[in-house]
Amino acid sequence: MARPFPYTFISCPCADTSSAPGLPTNRLSKDLSNITLSGQQQDPDSDDEERTFDPRSPRANYSLYPPEHLLYCEDCHQIKCPRCITEEIVCWYCPNCLFETPSSMVRSEGNRCARNCFNCPICTSPLSVTTLGSADNGAQNGPWVLSCGYCMWTTLDIGIKFDKPTNIRAQLTSLKNSQSRTSSEVKSPLANPISPDDLTTPAFHDEKSAGAPFSEERPVTVDLESRFSALKSFYRTQLTETSASPTDPLIGPELGGFYSSPSALNRIMSLYTTGIGNLHGAASKKPQSKPPLMREALTPAEGLHIPDPNTELAIIRKMASSDCGWDGLASVEQKVSQPPSTKFVDELRPLPILLRTKRSKRCKACKHILVKPEFKPQSTRFRIRLIALSYIPLITMRPLPPFPASSPPINLDALEPRRPVQFLITLKNHMFDSIRVTLATPSVTPGLVASKVTMLCPQFEVGANSDVWDEALASSGAQDPRSSRSGLDKVAEAGKIWDKGRNWTTVAMEVVPGSLPGGGEGGEDDETRIEDDEDVIEIPVFVRVEWEAEGGAEELAIRPDTRKQQEAEMVKRELAYWMVLGIGRITRGGYENRGRDVPTRTGYMLPHTSTEGSSGPCLILVYTILLKPVF
Repeated sequence: MARPFPYTFISCPCADTSSAPGLPTNRLSKDLSNITLSGQQQDPDSDDEERTFDPRSPRANYSLYPPEHLLYCEDCHQIKCPRCITEEIVCWYCPNCLFETPSSMVRSEGNRCARNCFNCPICTSPLSVTTLGSADNGAQNGPWVLSCGYCMWTTLDIGIKFDKPTNIRAQLTSLKNSQSRTSSEVKSPLANPISPDDLTTPAFHDEKSAGAPFSEERPVTVDLESRFSALKSFYRTQLTETSASPTDPLIGPELGGFYSSPSALNRIMSLYTTGIGNLHGAASKKPQSKPPLMREALTPAEGLHIPDPNTELAIIRKMASSDCGWDGLASVEQKVSQPPSTKFVDELRPLPILLRTKRSKRCKACKHILVKPEFKPQSTRFRIRLIALSYIPLITMRPLPPFPASSPPINLDALEPRRPVQFLITLKNHMFDSIRVTLATPSVTPGLVASKVTMLCPQFEVGANSDVWDEALASSGAQDPRSSRSGLDKVAEAGKIWDKGRNWTTVAMEVVPGSLPGGGEGGEDDETRIEDDEDVIEIPVFVRVEWEAEGGAEELAIRPDTRKQQEAEMVKRELAYWMVLGIGRITRGGYENRGRDVPTRTGYMLPHTSTEGSSGPCLILVYTILLKPVF
């Protein structure tokens, strides 16, 4: 995983939804396979519910998300991931000028700002409009240029000046159109011949050798947008002209326009029936007219583009010249938003800033709105925002400091095999109701490297997110005798929480990392090969949250009169999901090659190698802790 240890991921329940139900079949063996020995029908989803979540399976890679990326649906009472929602565009706006752009304008002019907002083609920084001259009275006069305050690039580097400081995009468009030739006087050699046979006649070759007007002039350079518009209108005209025959079913300016005509559909069906009749000799033989052929574009006005054979040679010469060099070539990042023919820095043009969108999110199942931002681009507030952390406890982890205090801190990137490590898991409740949490973990983690996991307190309660003064008043009461001692003297006990606050609770978890293949005792190497991240300890935890919320009386605006009626209107809610805790990475060697297992806070003996001058290993008693301290 890319995140630093420890990390937390939550599995969305949408990954557990099965595909389409099986269709009924006549096979008796398949029907009898779902019947148990007692004669009852076996539920096909029972195995999936009891199966432990495997964070290393390929399917789990598409269901694990950080808690801050999840939403919650109040109607479905389920966690929603980005795959469980649909997005709707609320508005389009420019991130530079915060000007709102209508959707109709986006469809007609594109998804870029139509005002004076441009990015530098060199460093993509915002460009500003500056003047080249000023009058004596301080008034700014033209000409105007776009300048970058970061890399000092200006439009003077490409020879562009503007007559006025407004409507810059329209001026750039007019300059681009004036530089490209769009006249239709230059024709291709295919414009004069009537048929393909005329291309092989001697007269044609004589005319070509004599020199035609199209070969004397330089090929026309037209931008891609103009060429596409010309080709689109040309082929639309060709479809209309060639589809004028009554026997041709392709009638209309577009290819799909004839489907709406019943007579056209009849003509299409007659083509198939006529073909079938001809096979059996039932249909009468009628002379079929040759359908008209569509011609190609012959002039630049129709979208024709004749490449110059000397273009590549000119590019090579410019690259080899001292004026251009390597610095004069445009990089791949700079050419992404430029026309495909752009190859040099002096051909780069200012880029209008891309528009941004504000989007609302809905649940796919019930169409309930989960996120709805404010309509104005200047506002960063949300009208509706149902994030998952407001309904599920926020989980944080940290390793328990080793004892004694002089010991080195625990390195989560290099956990020693078979050496127990304790972690403190803190769950913080953001709801205004107290919750009861149940944490269930497998005794051994799934995967190639099996690590032992023990949750010391699997069931506990977390207080409501009440006022801060409630915590101050409650702190004057009786306290846990363990909490009065220092953190280093506290001992994690089974069935007891580590610490508790107003709306948070901390419990302890003990993990014994497994041994990696190839690091066994005796130095024997296993043949099993470790894949990527197989040495990472990922613990699947099944989280179950229960709480009581107000029932349907609140939705009907009916408020109970008495406290008993209010308690009777409380409805029990439950939410269950899988969570993955990444605690660290296992390293080779460690305590497994030194002797017995050594817990960190127990009364066991720690194997210790002898120092220089000693004859052999010795055992040193480190520390002994009573299970129940005496006060």
